[in-house]
Amino acid sequence: MALELTRKGGSNKKPKPQVNILPQIEDFFQKNPIMKIIIPVVGFVIIVAVFLIIVFGDKVLTEDPSADVGVQNPNSNVVEVLPGGNDVTDDKLLEIINKDPLSKDILAGAKYTGYVTGSSGLKTALIELRKDVLVLSVGETVGESSWELIEITEDHVLFKAGEATKKINR
Repeated sequence: MALELTRKGGSNKKPKPQVNILPQIEDFFQKNPIMKIIIPVVGFVIIVAVFLIIVFGDKVLTEDPSADVGVQNPNSNVVEVLPGGNDVTDDKLLEIINKDPLSKDILAGAKYTGYVTGSSGLKTALIELRKDVLVLSVGETVGESSWELIEITEDHVLFKAGEATKKINR
């Protein structure tokens, strides 16, 4: 009496024969010998690229290119004003300036240093006032005072507070 073993499901399927692809690969490289060089080089380049992305990727992706020191963009409206040595030394003038910063004399001792024209054509005046530099456009006021900048030219700026006006030349 012979016993026959069957697979689950009751079928006697024969297992698929194993395909050996090694001879096919060897045949490919014999027909294309340059591929023995190209494939390792491409693999090396991919590994180097992945390594560089991992090491330097965060720095490149999160770095602000406009933050580079010394690089100037001609379309930029950014102006850096460095502190100068133009301190007020006149005691009478200092007394007027320090008396009331919101008085009409707030512009006493102010020096018009120039203006910047943005890419949109908007002029912005640079005015030294004591140890500060004011950056004002037409329509803006000096601090909380009533002095409003109403005109910017190459030679002067003009402020108005009520009926009073004050012209500051360069």
